[in-house]
Amino acid sequence: MRVWVYLSVFAALVLMTVLELVLFSLPLPRLIIDMSIVGLAGGKAILIALFFQHLAYEPRSLSAFALLGLGSVVAFLFLSVYSIIGIVFR
Repeated sequence: MRVWVYLSVFAALVLMTVLELVLFSLPLPRLIIDMSIVGLAGGKAILIALFFQHLAYEPRSLSAFALLGLGSVVAFLFLSVYSIIGIVFR
């Protein structure tokens, strides 16, 4: 794989981290900040799994196992956001 792919993924990860830091300084409701942070963290996890753990270049039969893990992560993120909403609106 070309070096520019790794560098562009690294740049995207740095950009997402900067966005997370900027979110804390904005006068937004806590719920919006929390949900944005969880979404950015999920995006960073997907980029890391696809490119730095080389899942994007695995055969499709092996990628099916990664979908099981990805489904678990999505369920965990959904439950996290659901619990955040539950805490905020009590």
